[in-house]
Amino acid sequence: MQPGNNMSPGKSITASTVTPAPWRPKAKARRNRSHESTAFAFLLPLVALEFVLVVVPLALAVYYSLYRVDYFELTSFRGFGNYVTVLTSPMVLKAVVSTIVFAAGSLVLTLGFGFALALRFEVDTRTSVAMRSIVLVPYVISMLVGSLLLRWLYSSDGGLSSMALSSVGMGDFSILADPNAAMAALVSNAVWRDSAFAMILLLAGLKSIPQELHAAARVDGASAWMRFHRITLPMLRIPLLIAVVRLLIHFVNVLTFALVLTGGGPNNATQTMGLALYRLGFVDFQLGEANALATLVFLFNIALISGLLGVQSIGLGLLAELVVRTYFESQGRTSYPIAKRIGFPPVRALPKGE
Repeated sequence: MQPGNNMSPGKSITASTVTPAPWRPKAKARRNRSHESTAFAFLLPLVALEFVLVVVPLALAVYYSLYRVDYFELTSFRGFGNYVTVLTSPMVLKAVVSTIVFAAGSLVLTLGFGFALALRFEVDTRTSVAMRSIVLVPYVISMLVGSLLLRWLYSSDGGLSSMALSSVGMGDFSILADPNAAMAALVSNAVWRDSAFAMILLLAGLKSIPQELHAAARVDGASAWMRFHRITLPMLRIPLLIAVVRLLIHFVNVLTFALVLTGGGPNNATQTMGLALYRLGFVDFQLGEANALATLVFLFNIALISGLLGVQSIGLGLLAELVVRTYFESQGRTSYPIAKRIGFPPVRALPKGE
């Protein structure tokens, strides 16, 4: 027996006594690669479809915006001339102002009305469930049908608004013929239809708030306004952000409301960016300028989304955390387990005597 050999005398190592361990890492890696290949195979048709329907038209729009296009024929290279023409056009500048007024008014009223509906119908009673279904009716029908219905209501020729105004001695007044009234009618169209979206989104956010938070606040003597201000609003920052981004992008780009309800009138007072883009491309056939305006609107949408997401991540998140932590900290150790449960860092216990 040689030194360092621990085997017993008479025993030797043979091929039959040594069993090689299976190479499991390689087999696992092969399985992972197979799963990844399958996942990419399922995603590839969708990516290709997205490329054909989004990336290619966007690239063509940018390309056409650099040329003078007459009836789909490229005639001369203009560079940024179409962009200069669009940015200095009185029609486009007036459309920008109308879009800002329409989008701001529609966003504030739609979000406020939808939030009020969500708070009112939060409890799952028979009445609340029935009212939620009724509120959803304008949202599930098409924008064309809803806009035509409101156009009939606001019409001066036998509309319900005309009958109501006639009863108070204002039969000669036409809502759709007055610039300010027409803009108000356009905003009412957006609020009437899209409040249901805000209600459903915020209602889902309200349902996700743990009831223990409100129960603990009631025990600590918090009023209804304090519970709403210190618990409900901070916990709804993500649903509110989603609603603001979705509604604002929709109101900036929507075409159907202005096209069907007011036609941009009177005197282009309700002509939004979507309608101005439509008229440049499909009425005046200035496709180069229309593509330049479409590119600018696309860049504005990207900047708007980036700005809102940046404000939420930097500002609203810190503000919500500060508000909630301040409230729980002021309540002492009673609210510590609940604050820990919703994911905030541990709150320091107040020293005795504070």
